[in-house]
Amino acid sequence: MSIKLPSRHAFLAAIAATVAALAYSPSSRGDTVASLLGNFTVNQFCGLRVEHDSVDVHYVVVYGQLPALRELHNADANGDGVTSQAERDTYVGTLAPGFADGLELRADGVRMPLRATRWTSSLPTEQGGFSLRVDVDLVAQLPAATAHALTFSNHNYPDRLGWHEIVVSPGAGVAVFDTDAYDTSATGALTEALQALPEAGPLDERMVHMRIDATGAPPGTAALGHRPLAGLPAIRPSKAQPADALAGAENGWITRRTRVLVEAISAPTLAPRVAFWALLGALLLGAVHALSPGHGKTIVGAYLIGSRGTPRHAAFLGVTVTLTHTIGVFVLGFATLYASRFIVPERLFPILSLISALLVLGMGLILLLQRGRGALRLLGSTSARSSLVFVPLGAAPAGDGHFHPHDSTLHSHGGGPMHSHLPPGAADERITWKSLAALGVSGGLVPCPSAMVLLLAAVALNKTAYGMLLVLVFSVGLALTLTVVGLIFLHARNRFSKGTAASRWAQLLPLASAAIITLVGGALCIAALRTFN
Repeated sequence: MSIKLPSRHAFLAAIAATVAALAYSPSSRGDTVASLLGNFTVNQFCGLRVEHDSVDVHYVVVYGQLPALRELHNADANGDGVTSQAERDTYVGTLAPGFADGLELRADGVRMPLRATRWTSSLPTEQGGFSLRVDVDLVAQLPAATAHALTFSNHNYPDRLGWHEIVVSPGAGVAVFDTDAYDTSATGALTEALQALPEAGPLDERMVHMRIDATGAPPGTAALGHRPLAGLPAIRPSKAQPADALAGAENGWITRRTRVLVEAISAPTLAPRVAFWALLGALLLGAVHALSPGHGKTIVGAYLIGSRGTPRHAAFLGVTVTLTHTIGVFVLGFATLYASRFIVPERLFPILSLISALLVLGMGLILLLQRGRGALRLLGSTSARSSLVFVPLGAAPAGDGHFHPHDSTLHSHGGGPMHSHLPPGAADERITWKSLAALGVSGGLVPCPSAMVLLLAAVALNKTAYGMLLVLVFSVGLALTLTVVGLIFLHARNRFSKGTAASRWAQLLPLASAAIITLVGGALCIAALRTFN
């Protein structure tokens, strides 16, 4: 049996078709809170309606892409890869008692038990089925009295990043006063998109206090107020949830294209043609993702342009990035599905980012130290070398026991081996595979959320093996871009070196590249540390 490969024109047409397919996405009403805050977020809203004898709570959870895929996977009772409305609602019914336990209502210091009375689930259309919305109605009875001091707390998902909001509205004839709550939602109970994430971070309302009285508010008390939406960044921002930590590295284009790709493979039976286009799409997504800010392009360029790198080194770098990134996505992806109680992936991202940054900083400092010593020797011996008389290559040693060819950067002492006083990597010294491996690991250590979405979506669709293949191809696309960037820098370095091989600028280029790597590593460390605050 023989396999006929497509012609060059057919292959180019296939790529063009893939780009066109990924460039198209259905129109939507806008991004939800989950999509705005990030792939990992679990966003919550609590709407309290206070009556004279009871408190009704409308509790909403909107799961971002990755936790939504995990919950949908858990809700698929028959394991057919399609989670029906009945399966979702039944699954939410098993979660409702736990939600009730995590919501604490106290009246005059005594906890009032909340009971779930109704629940439902939905897949917001803005996310193309990527996010999951859960609505649960609960009720708690109040003691027989006309006035109470109430405290309401939300303890659900305490370690998950997201938007947390509490809104209070009084029932007929009930006054709510002396409270730190508001009667206005900034998101319409998590149904409306925020125009922009507050600079101070997402809202983090976990507890409110209030006094209620069925006979009216006493004179001189502060009434329940409206939320000042225009001044939202000043309202109790979460110091533990910086906006940049939630926004992530993913841009909107890649997120939308990922949705299109998942929709393409969501059919119960995956046709070979669709599977082929999806693989090409994953390759393109990985390649484009590497062009977004970060991902080590500056580091790769600075390292290779200041070293005696070759295309083989650039290829090895690409392979290292591919393996590291693929393994990282597999580990965190399956941890999201099966070990979410013990491992919170978004909490690991800052740690992985810091490790990656420390690798870059450490490599930069080592290179800076090595090349700095060589640069000092170069600068210290410039005047001495300029007074020497050079003879053609192969001539006898001079009277001082030194042999110097026409290239003033290479010479021999007393007939010994040829060497240079230039910084390591600028002459005949070769770059080490260990340094390249460290560079590749730092570039692929932090998994791309879009790649994790591809994996988890495939698992939820009972296409685990194909999802792992998609991630591998995505990682190959990421590595190809970094490899091409490295080759471009190598070509630029060779062109630059031809006309300036003897200039001091060319001789100090390795030192400058080491300094750039060190500065970038330091900046990455600072950015990673900020996500811990």
